[in-house]
Amino acid sequence: MKRLLLLLVVFVMLFSIAGCNSKAEEEANTPEKTKETSKDGAEDTSAAENMVKIEGMLWEVEPLPEKTKLRVAYIGSTSPPLTTYIAMEKKWLDAVNLELELILFPNGPAQMEASSAWDCASTGIGGVITGVIGHDLKVLATAARDEGGHQAFFARKDSPIVKAGKGHTSIPELYGTAEAWKGKDILCAIGTTNHYVLYKTLDAFGLDTKDVNVINMDIATANTAFLAGQGDVVGVWGPLLYNEDKKDLVMVSNDAWVKTGIVTNYIASSGGWKEKQAAIEKWLEVTIMGGEWAMQNIEEAAQYMVEMNELDGYPTELEDNIEIIEDNPFATLEDNYNYYTKKSEDGKMLDAKAQAYNPMSVFVKMGKYSKEQLDALGAGENFLPEPIINIYNRVNNK
Repeated sequence: MKRLLLLLVVFVMLFSIAGCNSKAEEEANTPEKTKETSKDGAEDTSAAENMVKIEGMLWEVEPLPEKTKLRVAYIGSTSPPLTTYIAMEKKWLDAVNLELELILFPNGPAQMEASSAWDCASTGIGGVITGVIGHDLKVLATAARDEGGHQAFFARKDSPIVKAGKGHTSIPELYGTAEAWKGKDILCAIGTTNHYVLYKTLDAFGLDTKDVNVINMDIATANTAFLAGQGDVVGVWGPLLYNEDKKDLVMVSNDAWVKTGIVTNYIASSGGWKEKQAAIEKWLEVTIMGGEWAMQNIEEAAQYMVEMNELDGYPTELEDNIEIIEDNPFATLEDNYNYYTKKSEDGKMLDAKAQAYNPMSVFVKMGKYSKEQLDALGAGENFLPEPIINIYNRVNNK
């Protein structure tokens, strides 16, 4: 009997030890959680207990109560989707209970035409304007500056524009004269930042888009068509600027030279915002974090960009991606808080809204949109301060 009791005690002890080891192993593989203390010294078991911060995360984030799927749209061969890609690869999105389906588009206007097919996205100025006036798009944050010389136009070496040389306008870097540009066939994605750069270029010569023949093509198609001999000038962006096929061409204009002041944005579709607001806000927070991490780890972020572009069919080099990230810095949470709480220089609207309103006023001059549509964007409530303010206040314990 004593022997039976001894065996029973040993078995219970072994079971207890095994349970403790299993629990320790489980805790080691669980994202770090934060416990706070209440004012009276007792442990607070509220939402703060669920906060997670896994490797690489810059701050703690409260996960969603259950796994939620988001359809995230993005534009190929651009830098804004990199922040989401980083968050996916780092498993930050898994940690906050988000599962993403990524949907690739060639440009912003095409993205907006299919807005019912996605919940949230990163996009350029063309997507923001088209989405706000035609699809009740919600603009949530600034993703990055888009004025670092990576929206550009190229001409062949024997082009009259190139032969005319530089220095014929107040923007000394621009190639050509008014006469050289006039009447040229220009391959360009209409309604995009690239189109805006073209307007600013022509305006420097006292011309507008009516003085040239703009042929609407997405950038990949335009690039291919130009190499095949079509057009006199071609507009491209991002990694395409560094393709080997550009070695025999001359960059005749870019966004840095003409000082566009353009930004890219994080957005939500009308349906996505209505149905999945909490999940989209969580994606927004983690994606902004991805941008901040990228600016602190540029070389590693550039390597992620190589991988992302390769998956999308846009082979790129590490050094080129480093330059793109450095020249088009991602907006921080602090930046966005300022954009969504401070007024523009004229005091008429939020700085975030002015970032779209001012370029759109140029598109109105181009005949792309009407003055009524511009006024509607200015008077509308599609630029939402609350998500950024809520995230900022929580991260900064306000």
